[in-house]
Amino acid sequence: MTGDPRPIAFFDLDGTLVAGQTQKMLVAFMRTRGLVPGWFLAGTGLWFLGYKLGLVEANDQARKRGAVLFAGRTVEEVGGLMADFFEERLAPRLFPPVLAELERHLGADRRVVLLSAAFTPLVEVTARRLGVQEFVATDLEVADGRFTGRVLGSPVYGAEKAAVAAGLLGGGARAEKCFAYADHDTDLELLRLVGQPVAVRPRAGLRRAAVMSGWRILE
Repeated sequence: MTGDPRPIAFFDLDGTLVAGQTQKMLVAFMRTRGLVPGWFLAGTGLWFLGYKLGLVEANDQARKRGAVLFAGRTVEEVGGLMADFFEERLAPRLFPPVLAELERHLGADRRVVLLSAAFTPLVEVTARRLGVQEFVATDLEVADGRFTGRVLGSPVYGAEKAAVAAGLLGGGARAEKCFAYADHDTDLELLRLVGQPVAVRPRAGLRRAAVMSGWRILE
């Protein structure tokens, strides 16, 4: 929205607005629907264990693996699955303090933007359910009304997430009046863009940076 001077509140999704990793939860959800083979679930579980231990990063290859879940499915089918997934798995895991912050910003007529490396169909449903108009997520290729199982562009993660936020800030908002909420060290660049950064149940590296910088911390 070019030329909009309203402050922006940026919200990360995984580990911030939602407790846990949405892609891991999505794999388990689709497994219960009989839509994921056991070998895929086991491999994904091992990857997320390595991620939690800091042994691997949320890179392009990991996202490509997750995109396979949607291959061959219609846009309508995936939309329905994501709506069910949100109600069954994500809604109960929304972190109340962060949800309250989001609602406060909406009530104050600030722009609220979800920024997430999660896939667009999931983030779109989440945004709609929360009354949020703007989001940027990791896009998936669609051909003839069906997902191909391929990722378009780069995941909205780390430096890419900060670049997206910087672009939105360039539309007229004053950075010192803007907010950002995130939980992970990889979001430091995003948090440093705004005047009101908030660390949410932060990992060790982000916690150190938040304490040293005097940022708010939500536990």
